[in-house]
Amino acid sequence: MKKYNPTFPNFPHMLHGGDYNPDQWVKTPEIWDEDMRLMKLVHGNEMTMGIFAWSEIEPEEGVFNFSVFDTMMDKIYENGGRVIFATPSGARPKWLADKYPEVRRVTENLQHEPFRTRHNHCATSPIYREKVRIINEKLAERYGKHPALLGWHLSNEYNGACYCEKCADKFRAWLKEKYGDIETLNTAWWTRFWSHHFNSFDEIEPPSKVGEQSVQGLSLDWKRFVTWNTTDFMKEEIKALRKYSDHPVTTNCMGFFSGLDYHKIGKELDFFSNDNYPNWAEGVKSCAIDLAINLDFCRGVKQGQPFIIMESAPGINIGGMNFCKVKTNEQQLLEAAKMISHGSDSIMYFQWRKGRGACEKFHGAVVDHYGKEDNRVFQNAVKVGEMLEKLDGVVGCGVESRVAFVYSNEQRWALSGENCVAGWEDKNGYYATTRAYYRAFYDKNIPTDIISYEDDFSKYDMLILPTAYILSEEMGKKLKDYVAKGGILVATYMTAVANETDLCYLGGTPGAGLSEMFGLRVDEIDSYAPVDGFGRPMPVTNSVSYGGKEYPLNGIAECIVPKGAKALATYTSNIQAGTGAVYENPYGEGVAYYIGFYQDGEFPAAFISDMIEKYGFEPPAPIICDEGICLRKREGDGENYYFVLNETEETKTVTLDKTYKNMLTGEEMSGMQTLGTCGFLILTDK
Repeated sequence: MKKYNPTFPNFPHMLHGGDYNPDQWVKTPEIWDEDMRLMKLVHGNEMTMGIFAWSEIEPEEGVFNFSVFDTMMDKIYENGGRVIFATPSGARPKWLADKYPEVRRVTENLQHEPFRTRHNHCATSPIYREKVRIINEKLAERYGKHPALLGWHLSNEYNGACYCEKCADKFRAWLKEKYGDIETLNTAWWTRFWSHHFNSFDEIEPPSKVGEQSVQGLSLDWKRFVTWNTTDFMKEEIKALRKYSDHPVTTNCMGFFSGLDYHKIGKELDFFSNDNYPNWAEGVKSCAIDLAINLDFCRGVKQGQPFIIMESAPGINIGGMNFCKVKTNEQQLLEAAKMISHGSDSIMYFQWRKGRGACEKFHGAVVDHYGKEDNRVFQNAVKVGEMLEKLDGVVGCGVESRVAFVYSNEQRWALSGENCVAGWEDKNGYYATTRAYYRAFYDKNIPTDIISYEDDFSKYDMLILPTAYILSEEMGKKLKDYVAKGGILVATYMTAVANETDLCYLGGTPGAGLSEMFGLRVDEIDSYAPVDGFGRPMPVTNSVSYGGKEYPLNGIAECIVPKGAKALATYTSNIQAGTGAVYENPYGEGVAYYIGFYQDGEFPAAFISDMIEKYGFEPPAPIICDEGICLRKREGDGENYYFVLNETEETKTVTLDKTYKNMLTGEEMSGMQTLGTCGFLILTDK
């Protein structure tokens, strides 16, 4: 596997630092010098500055003050650190909101927001875009050639939508560009339902809490537009920076956040970065799985390229202001090692130093209100820094996977907009199905990628297609081509029920030409969830018989008519008794599998275990691991780095298949090794 170029070629090290707000300490500059001392103690080499600092940099319209950041850019560099500088567009200053009301976001209730909180600007507003352009250009001109600068951080956690008339007009223009004429749109949205037919694009309003909610095609296109418009705003931010700087750009994302399509946003970024806030109170194993799937999603956005963890919480989790569970010493170090093992080239924190006031004053930080280095959280960060200094060789290395999950937020948007399944989708549904089958591979130490529908399928031996409710004809052809050429496809219930505008396929489902590939037709959709989509009790139970064992159902269960496919599992009772629940169908040189039900218990593990054995998938190294040990490998240009992680609160053992070098101690290791609670090894070939 070829090694990726380092994100920062002139600084090819694991980054260790975090979100730093020196502007909050402008009246106590002695704190700045103390921060430099502490940064070196913690083995820090990066600070992210400028997030939400607009009012400091431009306190009045057209009046700029760079003194704080001039000082800190020099100080950080002189102390061996580097800076990722943020554009301040995530929180506009009061003077801007007061003088130009159009920059204030209009809510889904069609109310203009007052000046408050953050992330409440209108991304369409020409005035807001112009003010962002001006300040971004000034930042790039001033710091673009500073030796401390590593790259640019765009805004912060882009999210939300504006429903003002400017955004509505832009949405209409976007729709006209997409559909060409109004009758094509009417057909795509099925607008003759409830007499919703439009005579022109001018009649269309964004869906909202006080407006239209019953036309799924409209709702889907609005969410697509929000991603497009956010990306368009972001591209203008990038353009302003590029006028004076060619440093790489990113924006911090939020993993499986459903509000935006990160695969589309990620295409415009030089590298992907993410916030990671796992909830260790759920238990080590559950937390580790949630962390892992989030990290694999990050790696998939840029087709396997390593990524940056822009925010994680030292000590207490996100929401520290609500007094969440603090991490143990072992959990803090395991979390860092795990992030690196799945493809991160950094461990960075929100935040470096706790502020004294406002709503994040209790959020986790490297430097507490106490302000000294002799406390537990700081010393754990020191240990993370010491570890990262020994892992420079890992920078740029990838993770090799033969299996990929094909994932899209558009499926979540579509399913959550359907009256019949919306309540069910919130409780389990798309993400839960993805996680259940992800865990089945994870527990067997089989690495997986999480990719988009637009990515190249041919590099993978197996694809997992969870709940692909909306699927275009084009995507149907792509999947058929993949299987025909030898690919193995595993799809779950409610596949290709509707096309990309949520029009149900005629002639039976799976649609998009996939019934032939799967060798079956779905006749009806039943459910064995505790309640239906309207909250009504669902007392009837059923189960699936597979491999000599019965698995109780707790969700969707389809009635399937085979058309040549072979049943591998059957329903045990009710109208489906004795009929097939899981099917296998050869197609071309490959095989398509269809699982017609939701089950979040033991079935995914049993079925995927059989698939792993049948198709010869293997862990990344022949290291024998106790249950609860996660094994991952990063590799590139002949270099191999092995991460052996005990994701339990018990002592576990592993047996090494050969002699390795321990990267953290330098010693050679072979044979049986013992790992304590949350203990881990980072090894390389001798």
